[in-house]
Amino acid sequence: MTKSTRREKPVNEPKQKRSVETRNKILEVGSMLMLSKGYHNVTTDDIAKAAGLSTGIVYHYFKDKKDILLIALDQRADALYEGFTEKFAATTEGNFEVFLNTLFDFLLEYHKQAWVIHEELEGLYHSDPEIAATTNKFWEKAYVSIAEIYAKKSGKPEHALEKTRMALDVIEDYCHACMNPIIESLDQDFMRQEAIIIIKSLLT
Repeated sequence: MTKSTRREKPVNEPKQKRSVETRNKILEVGSMLMLSKGYHNVTTDDIAKAAGLSTGIVYHYFKDKKDILLIALDQRADALYEGFTEKFAATTEGNFEVFLNTLFDFLLEYHKQAWVIHEELEGLYHSDPEIAATTNKFWEKAYVSIAEIYAKKSGKPEHALEKTRMALDVIEDYCHACMNPIIESLDQDFMRQEAIIIIKSLLT
């Protein structure tokens, strides 16, 4: 089985309600542990213990902790960006600056909540093809979701997806600067205002 398809099927696809609930519990507990402690600081035994299950049960449903990570990333990407799209559609009517500030707030909060695993994924992205592919899929959802909203608000401009990608790179750099303790003394409000000027110039 190729790398691109190896993880599409769990070790044991559950069909009974109790089995589905057990698998979902492992996914939820595992993803929460990795989110709070980081991927490298969590073992399969840790996940089993936190879920109140045996390690053997975890391996019954998943190949390893990376399997849990990849499936959790897929699920969270879907849930995150469905809610994300609805939020922007509801809160940014007719005001492009409100749209941008909501976008900054959303992505900065994501970085705060997931900073440890975010940094680990940055490293794993360059060494693990499966994690790279899943991470690309995760961010593609972001680009497409935001580009669709931007296109609707701006009358379907040319190269909406490309412009959105460039704008998100600016916001990503801003978020990383805000999360870096070495540069806490930087004026984050000023940085955001200047970034918004750059993005508005690009998108309007």
